[in-house]
Amino acid sequence: MHKKLLIGFLLVFIGVFLGHQAPRGPALYSTLINLGISSNEDYSTLASHQALLDFEELFSATREMVLNDARTEQEAAEGMRWLLRAVAMSVEVAADANPQRPYFQRMDTLVRKVGGDNPDAEYEFAAIDGQYDYKITGNIGSVRYLGFTFNAGQGTTPRRQFAYLSDKTLELDQEGNFTLILSQEPTDISGQWVQIPDDASGILVRQYIANRKKEELPTLNIEVLGSPIQFSPVTDQEIADAIISTSYAFLHLTTLHQRVLPELMEKTNVFIEATSDSLGGAISGNDNLYMIGSYQLADDEALIMLVQPPKTRYWNIALESRWHETADYLHRPTSMTLDEVNYNEDGSVEFIVAHKDPGHPNWLDTSGHNFGFITLRWLDAMDEDVPMPKLQVINWSDLIKKI
Repeated sequence: MHKKLLIGFLLVFIGVFLGHQAPRGPALYSTLINLGISSNEDYSTLASHQALLDFEELFSATREMVLNDARTEQEAAEGMRWLLRAVAMSVEVAADANPQRPYFQRMDTLVRKVGGDNPDAEYEFAAIDGQYDYKITGNIGSVRYLGFTFNAGQGTTPRRQFAYLSDKTLELDQEGNFTLILSQEPTDISGQWVQIPDDASGILVRQYIANRKKEELPTLNIEVLGSPIQFSPVTDQEIADAIISTSYAFLHLTTLHQRVLPELMEKTNVFIEATSDSLGGAISGNDNLYMIGSYQLADDEALIMLVQPPKTRYWNIALESRWHETADYLHRPTSMTLDEVNYNEDGSVEFIVAHKDPGHPNWLDTSGHNFGFITLRWLDAMDEDVPMPKLQVINWSDLIKKI
């Protein structure tokens, strides 16, 4: 072991002397303990190994993308952590997904809010396959909104929405229980039927929460119908396919800022109206009218936003980083729901987007970012004429005088 360490340190010294980047931390430790150990070439040709090599290249390319697209040291540093969070979510919804033994997997966590999701919501995902029939049972709970987006498209095929249900179209009993039957052909099993195609791939569930202290989340369960599927060890190709799916999920998550209204990174302090038709039905809510904007503020500036909410059972506002990641919403005011804001007498709401607390009840914390995205979700407002937010960039000293 001492000999390995000596050789390792010599390699590091030579690398530094020649201008090469030496491994550090865990990478250095791994290099040292594996000196002299050759890989088993019989396994290196496995499809799963090749898929993982492809993912490594994708991860490296995405890391370079963060360094290139970041505009501040904070954005670059947070971007490194964001990549890990995107990997974690991609693994959970793709690599760990099993349509033969499906389950609803929580996509987000209390601190992981990536992909431009609603921090005042919870998202669940279950993998399905069109060759099987499924039964979903549950209870609607007491959240303001529950929606099921049924997607198709497998492997490298882009995902598309083939069906959609919400709490308004679910068939509920008096206690709020429901049963869904998913199959290609009608069955005699009792429940609300959802016809699925051959390439059915997943179910995304949205649960919008106005008050986390008072509302009860829905319960969800999914099972495969018919004879039990016999166990068989996972194959090399199955794992390769899971890694490939993970790569595509990761690529999708990490390029949202380049694909979803990228013009907002140049044209700032404005809003653009959007719907599921323009954002893509596979990732957005059918019942939402979205208003997505961006802010660009100097250290001594703030943004005054005046919004006129429509009459709806749910809406919220959230700030996001350049990477479409919500900041620490648990401890900082980075998002608000219709139940949390202070209203003006005419029903309008004034928000202050600022780097520090101005003493305003509707302050939204930039969390140190000079640039960020702002998303408003108006539920059930697709056919309403909702005014665009009115924005004013103001100097901090003038804001304090105004308040």
